[in-house]
Amino acid sequence: MIRRSILTFLLLAFIGGVTAQTLQFEWNGQVFADGEEIICTNDEYGYGEIIQHMQVRNLTDNSLDVILEQEIIQNLEGTMISFCFGQCYAPGTNVSGPVAILPHQVNDEQNDMTLHVLYDGVHGTVVMKYYAYAQNDPENKISIYVRFGYGADGVSESVASMGHAYPNPATSSVRFNVEGVANANIAIYNLLGQEVLNQKVEAGQATISVADLEKGIYFCNLVVNGKTVSTEKLIVK
Repeated sequence: MIRRSILTFLLLAFIGGVTAQTLQFEWNGQVFADGEEIICTNDEYGYGEIIQHMQVRNLTDNSLDVILEQEIIQNLEGTMISFCFGQCYAPGTNVSGPVAILPHQVNDEQNDMTLHVLYDGVHGTVVMKYYAYAQNDPENKISIYVRFGYGADGVSESVASMGHAYPNPATSSVRFNVEGVANANIAIYNLLGQEVLNQKVEAGQATISVADLEKGIYFCNLVVNGKTVSTEKLIVK
């Protein structure tokens, strides 16, 4: 019985090692879970090109040649979809060339990752799914969804964004600037999935006291009409 248990443990450990996540999406220290959806309304240059900046971190002890791949989930006529990763690719190209990322590092500035949707006289929503994987291990992929929105008349409530929590980590209070929606709430959950705070957004802002929360990691949800449309990780210290 003991021998069988040991063999089972070793088998599970081996399987866990094989399927362990080797990459992760992040931006400026904010880590995105595999399969997470984020909202992007960043008209960076003011002419309708919505841009999401992103990084990929190599979680392994070895240098990896990383591939970026995109998939259109929801398209909109009158838009052009493109991306840059190491170099910029023309619309219609869905798979990048390899970019070398050092152990435990993100892609460097010379290999920037930017995800683009250019709106040509239209408003609305485009939903994209992006995959990253090591060139020598294409089956072990991570993914992220990006919901691009442009124009108040064409953007649904789901294209609301609460931006980043500030400050983060927080000690006494945390502030959010909410865009793209008039009526919303910020709900804060602990790691057990229990709601610990909930506050209505007023005039596009919400400042929430976290002084009574225990130190640790929390998740802040932007809730519109009872539906979570954006999530931000918060550290209370």
